[in-house]
Amino acid sequence: MDLVLVGANHRTSTADVRASLAFDAEGIQRTLARVQADGVLRESAILSTCNRTEFYGVADGADEGLEYLRRVIADYAHVDLGGGAASGYAFATADAALHLHRVAAGLDSMMLGEPQILGQVRDAHVAARQAATVGPILDRLWGSAVHAGKRARAESGIATGAVSVASAAVSLAERVFGSLAGREVLVVGAGDTGRLAARHFAERRVGRLVIANRTLDRASRLAEEFSGHAVEWSALPSALVSCDVVISGTSAPGVVITADMVRLAVSARPEKPLVLVDIAVPRDIDPGAANHENVFLYPLDALQTMVDQNLAKRQREVPRAEAIIRDECDRFVAWARSRGATPVVRELREQFERLRAEEVRKSLRHFNEADYLHVERLTRAIINRLLHGPTARLKTIDAASEGGAMSLEAVRHLFALEGESNGERKESEHGR
Repeated sequence: MDLVLVGANHRTSTADVRASLAFDAEGIQRTLARVQADGVLRESAILSTCNRTEFYGVADGADEGLEYLRRVIADYAHVDLGGGAASGYAFATADAALHLHRVAAGLDSMMLGEPQILGQVRDAHVAARQAATVGPILDRLWGSAVHAGKRARAESGIATGAVSVASAAVSLAERVFGSLAGREVLVVGAGDTGRLAARHFAERRVGRLVIANRTLDRASRLAEEFSGHAVEWSALPSALVSCDVVISGTSAPGVVITADMVRLAVSARPEKPLVLVDIAVPRDIDPGAANHENVFLYPLDALQTMVDQNLAKRQREVPRAEAIIRDECDRFVAWARSRGATPVVRELREQFERLRAEEVRKSLRHFNEADYLHVERLTRAIINRLLHGPTARLKTIDAASEGGAMSLEAVRHLFALEGESNGERKESEHGR
């Protein structure tokens, strides 16, 4: 059986193509059910995020499995991942396994080492298990990839440091206050930038999240999304008084937080630090605001410098993360290859156990129960010792290779495994 993968991501296709390939939870369940009903793949799973959609499967042959997945994608999204703007990628066996391991570690992400992808990989596994399309191979693959992703993040610097402007804003605020727990944060602007900033601060479990926007309705929707509180635009000056951190990212043509607004706010809260983070272009906060005591103003340039430095640090950690990924992937590939020898190992152990049990029954017919149990344990231990070495070597054989197939056939022949026991099993499996 071969592991196969067909997909497209931000490097290989346009945003329009990725949008047409995107799946919601219901679409994943529906498509996996169809794939299972077709019967071409033994196992299947779909990983779909805003930047990638990937179909994984286990097929009796790599070429057949890849061609089938391309047909499924063409039927679902009317996209031929063959080339041009809609080009995708296709991997089989070890290459497919390595790809998912790299994805889980954030090595294939638009933002190097981004944290969300590991959870998205887990979610894809859960969805496939709910659809009952995951078997032993994909189950082991997903477990290995998630473990590799965790190791890469824990044992290398691939995910350290803020690498987005919004996360850099959080880091700068934490430099002043240490922890943001219990702090009040004011987000000015309810667009995409404001939403991203709100999410990052909400993840730090701040004491209170306040959203201010020219349109109260938009502020209210964003506040509801992150369990925050919306305020009128006219209430912005008074909101400055109680907050500890302000992050402003509107699309206004000029300054929205003046030096006078900040002066009045800090005069009402003496000796209480105020962190102002301006991520707008053009700037939202008057640079003169930094002239007041206990006010820390961070413009966009400062945040971008931090982001660039952290990205460079992450890039230097890529070789270490890649080594971790390959180590975990090699273990999975070795396990997958050993599965071809599993029937031979099972038959060999069953034959030894059958012969052992027969001889014990014949020879110890008149022994008492205690002696019989003692000999049972002793002979089982001997059989396990005898088969330990051969079993370990058999599991290193690549059954898909010509040499591996010949080795397994030689074991079958030497131990007469193609005899009655094996024949009965094949007949039983055929009957099922």
